[in-house]
Amino acid sequence: MHVSEYKRVGRALAVGAAVIVAGTAGYMAIEGARLLDALYMTVITVTTIGFGEVFPLTEAGRIFTIVLALAGVGVIFFVASEFARVVIEGDLERLLGLRKDLKMVGKLDRHIIVCGYGRMGHAVAEVFRQRKTPFVVIDQEFETCQELQGGGIPFVQGDASHQEALKAAGIERAATIIVCLPDDAHGVFTVLLARQLNPDLTIIARAVEERAEERLRMAGADRIINPYRIGGMRLAYTAIKPTVVDFLDASLPGTSGELELAEIRVSPRSELADRTLAGAQIRKRFGLIVIALRRGDRTLFSPDPDTVIQPGDVLVALGPGEAIERIEAVTR
Repeated sequence: MHVSEYKRVGRALAVGAAVIVAGTAGYMAIEGARLLDALYMTVITVTTIGFGEVFPLTEAGRIFTIVLALAGVGVIFFVASEFARVVIEGDLERLLGLRKDLKMVGKLDRHIIVCGYGRMGHAVAEVFRQRKTPFVVIDQEFETCQELQGGGIPFVQGDASHQEALKAAGIERAATIIVCLPDDAHGVFTVLLARQLNPDLTIIARAVEERAEERLRMAGADRIINPYRIGGMRLAYTAIKPTVVDFLDASLPGTSGELELAEIRVSPRSELADRTLAGAQIRKRFGLIVIALRRGDRTLFSPDPDTVIQPGDVLVALGPGEAIERIEAVTR
């Protein structure tokens, strides 16, 4: 609940308590009743239960009871209406928010679906936000979805291993899905379901345990990431090859380094298509060094200058961020 909703409920409860206190004090003053008897008489009067008089009432006491009963009915309606308003407005707000987010998701195309917004999912989303990559998050925790909504991130509240959630995230239109759920069982099932819903989808999955890697691959994952193995290798190479690790860190997008490693896909309409690397003059025109060229399942490291760039090739290049943006503009 919002702060205003807490204040509204608190005000209603305070009014109800005030009536109980006033009724108890009134019976004690008018009829000279004991505290418990006065409180009991007040409660059965306000709630209109009507078990009968606990003690004989004088004329003044009966008039006070009539006023208290009318006031009690009004207080009950007031408290009930405040609670109902808080519940209805909260549900309506969540419904409108969900519809708004589903409308945002409906506009996405060739986007990336991130399943799970834990520590790893959060880190993945931050990179996509920095790179302005279209994506949507699937998470079933209400508090997490509130956080996503507050940050303007498209989301679907639901279980990523259920067909309804994947379809709501636009899996038929998506280009890639990243499965980083907290357990491998749900991860395997999500990969299997995603592959059935979109056979052309690129699926990247996180493996919590090493034994799960083969199951994820059999379920249809294209790439499997084991963060513990990668983290261990990084620690080891930081110890034995710190300069190489520092260079790689500085070349990753989103760091403070001047150079970035990027992959650039060459479209059939690109002016680089069907030209050699030397003829394209990538280093001279853009200030980039082509480290590798990927063609289908084959990767050419340090490709020869006479290598012809074909449509669909992916160039792995190193250079300043602005240079990468310039070459991306001519390779689309």
